[in-house]
Amino acid sequence: MSMGDKVTNLWKRASDEGENRDEIPWHLKYGSRTLGTFAGVVNLFTGIWNGLGLIFLNTDCLFGGILQLLLGILLIALEAPFLCVFIDYMQKVSDVAENKPYWTRAIVYVGLSLVPMLLCFGPSTLIASALVFCTGLLYGLMSVGKKGSREDMGAIASPVDNVSQPMGGHHTTLMEDPDVWRPT
Repeated sequence: MSMGDKVTNLWKRASDEGENRDEIPWHLKYGSRTLGTFAGVVNLFTGIWNGLGLIFLNTDCLFGGILQLLLGILLIALEAPFLCVFIDYMQKVSDVAENKPYWTRAIVYVGLSLVPMLLCFGPSTLIASALVFCTGLLYGLMSVGKKGSREDMGAIASPVDNVSQPMGGHHTTLMEDPDVWRPT
C-alpha cells in the first residue's frame, strides 16, 4: 500500500457508511473521539510514571503501569489511527473496530479503565482511568441512539382509545369498584 493510499484511507472512515450512525450528533461523535485520543496520551504518560514504581519495589504499580501503557496504545490506535500512519496494520484494526457497534467499545473502555485503578490506586491512575471511563460512557450514550420526537413520546404516553378506562379515574381502587363485588 502506497503512502498516498494510506492518506486517502485516513479520511474515509468505516463509520461514515453506517446507517444508524448518521443520527449521532457531530459534537458527541467527535467529542468522544477527541476525549479518547486525549485519554490515550494521558494513559501513556501515567503508565510510564507508574512503571517507575519498580524503583520503589512496588510491583502492583508496575503491572498497573504496563496495563495503562497498553490501554493508551489501544486508545490511540482506535481513536486516532492517523497518529499511527507508519504502522501498516493500524488502519485495518481501526476499521474493524469502527464496524462494531458502539456498545462494544463502551464495554471494553469501561471494563479496561477499572483494572489499573484496582492494581495501583493513586491520583495519576485515577485521572487517567476516569478519562477512559468517560470515553466509554460517551460511547454508551451513542449506542442508546437518538431521542424520540415530541410527537412519538406523546403518542406513547397517551392512553390508547380502544382500552376502557375505569369509571372513577385513576383514583378508583378495587374496594370502591362495584363490579368487583357483584356475584357472578
